[in-house]
Amino acid sequence: MAKKKVTPPEKNIDDIIKRHLYWAVGAGLIPVPVADIAAVTAIQLDMLKQICSFYNIDYSEEKGKAWVGAIVSATMSGLIAKIGASAIKSIPIVGTVIGASAMAVISGASTYALAKVFIKHFENGGTLENLEMEKIKEFYKEKVKEGENVVKKLKDKYLNLLETPEGKEKERQLGTRLKELSDLKKKGKITEKEYEKKYQVIIKNLMSGS
Repeated sequence: MAKKKVTPPEKNIDDIIKRHLYWAVGAGLIPVPVADIAAVTAIQLDMLKQICSFYNIDYSEEKGKAWVGAIVSATMSGLIAKIGASAIKSIPIVGTVIGASAMAVISGASTYALAKVFIKHFENGGTLENLEMEKIKEFYKEKVKEGENVVKKLKDKYLNLLETPEGKEKERQLGTRLKELSDLKKKGKITEKEYEKKYQVIIKNLMSGS
């Protein structure tokens, strides 16, 4: 049964969005061995879980993965084509990699759009049981564009951090940690789920400054 419509205090729900948006954008601002969509998905699922908790909606990781994957994959190719080329041209290079890469813009914009989709759905009495893909797609695309503008405002903060001596050292250390983590996964010493969780912690540490 659908939950009744809830109107949340805007500040609190915004905190959830901003925190996860920072982490998603951060995934593209450090030297990642491979552009890791799985890690961004883990951040998005954590966000969805917290949004569900905020609205008192039953959360299922299985359903969360299914819906996040379906929504993002349905529009990802167009999103990459639309954002990717222009983003790469307009963002400076940090170290030996593109610090704020097109992946950062895509990750941040899609995370922002997902949050807006689920918030609207839950506020209108929906749950994870009754999402309608056709109704979601156009709203998601609209919010991706809105999210792109939000992400562009955020990236300078992190680029400035990475350009300081402290930031460069942190970038080097995190790059080493990410490579070690990637090697553990390749050797089968950790599971995909363990990898996603550990990766997410590394990104959170960068974004929190710890």
